[in-house]
Amino acid sequence: MTLFDEQKTEEQEPQDQGAGKYLGVIIFVITLPVLIFFTHIGKSDLGIDIGICIAMNIFAILICSDLIGCWWFWVTDILVLAVHVPLVLMIQWPNVWISKFTLLPIGIADLLITVGIVRFVQKFIVRYVPPDEEE
Repeated sequence: MTLFDEQKTEEQEPQDQGAGKYLGVIIFVITLPVLIFFTHIGKSDLGIDIGICIAMNIFAILICSDLIGCWWFWVTDILVLAVHVPLVLMIQWPNVWISKFTLLPIGIADLLITVGIVRFVQKFIVRYVPPDEEE
């Protein structure tokens, strides 16, 4: 059987993606309390930065969704988030308004670093088991 043997017919409907359809709403609902809290204490710019950090970490969790059942994945993710707290608080954020599109490259770099750390830890925790050879 080759890759091109499978034929799709018009009768087949695309599978429902479940929570993937509402991913933006889910991330917004999770980050909304953080934004409201920091707006309430008068640091809305810090709230936006932390909200972007949380959103990117949620994306990293979704990218590594095959590892959600592993305890070491959550320990690694919590440690990465714990390192984020002093980093976000130590950075002197400018007092001028910054577009969210300007912060997007920083968020993507944060996402890539988080996924990279998880995959790096995965190499040492999970042993490679070669697949059984089919005859």
